[in-house]
Amino acid sequence: MRARTHRSLVVGLLALGLAAGTGLPAAAVPAAATPAVASAAPGDGPTVSLSRTGGRTAARTARKFYVDPTSQVASAAAVARRDGRRSTAKKLDVIATAPQARWFGTWNQTRTVKAEVRAYVKAAQKKKRVAQLVLYAIPDRDCGGWSSGGFSATEYRAWIRQVAAGLKGAQAVVVLEPDSLGHTCGGSQRTALLKDATSRLAKAGAWVYLDGGHSRWNSPATAAKRLEAAGVSKARGFAVNVSNFNSTKAEVAYGRKVAAQLAKRGVSSTHRKFVVDTSRNGRATANGQWCNPGGQGLGLRPRWVSSGGVDAYLWVKRPGESDGACGGGPAAGEWFESYALGLVTRRVKG
Repeated sequence: MRARTHRSLVVGLLALGLAAGTGLPAAAVPAAATPAVASAAPGDGPTVSLSRTGGRTAARTARKFYVDPTSQVASAAAVARRDGRRSTAKKLDVIATAPQARWFGTWNQTRTVKAEVRAYVKAAQKKKRVAQLVLYAIPDRDCGGWSSGGFSATEYRAWIRQVAAGLKGAQAVVVLEPDSLGHTCGGSQRTALLKDATSRLAKAGAWVYLDGGHSRWNSPATAAKRLEAAGVSKARGFAVNVSNFNSTKAEVAYGRKVAAQLAKRGVSSTHRKFVVDTSRNGRATANGQWCNPGGQGLGLRPRWVSSGGVDAYLWVKRPGESDGACGGGPAAGEWFESYALGLVTRRVKG
């Protein structure tokens, strides 16, 4: 279901920002891409964390998200500028200057992932910014689809321990295993692995968002049932629309319905927050197509929202990285410049 994710070499620079395209069941035409955020609900305000010495640290939501200078788009913009393509470079800068999540998966070996995570979050800390990570390595990843693979259960538990060690004290944001709960494969083992991962990452100080799917997939009741079983009571909440093109309005409405179902299941408001992937939903006209659909645009730029149950708008999928060898694109995760430029041209403001 998800397109394969791997490293790409862009003009001699190794970009560690990875991406995957998501293929999902087709459904009704989405609503217009207009943001809808209600007034703040109790508990939605900035959270003040305690340091290990007991002193207060800055609220996580008071710090902006980190802009990764090693992304493929940053490398592509630099190359365009070097080659005198200033107009192209300026357009690519629109993406490169936006905070985006870095993906970590099976390409990050267990013996090295702690150091890789630590280096990334420390770079964010140095800038007094919040790092965003996506973890994508669970067994039977993508349930045999385009991104099939992942670690074994034993390997995954060990890998998560190392990721958590690298995250310790960083106050990062982690989107945990996109599509893992939207799919039905994996059974009780997958649920147990997600619960273990959520607990360990949260103990390391991360705000964890489990897979909440999106408005075109499972019902809010089904999503809530799976989230509860997977340990959302230890997480910050869940993520919706990851790597997809559904409108912000539709996804905010869906997220609130999922949160309401979680409330019915006894999950406290502290663990019912959600984030929306707005990376490519500026037009929301994909009509259920998921693999480099034409005519799409960048959505609202990443930022904290902290209102109406919505924690933030994030660019979880990195714009301009191909969903797969479809729609004229290269292999999944590789740089697709013409698509990136189209996303910029058709972007929404804000």
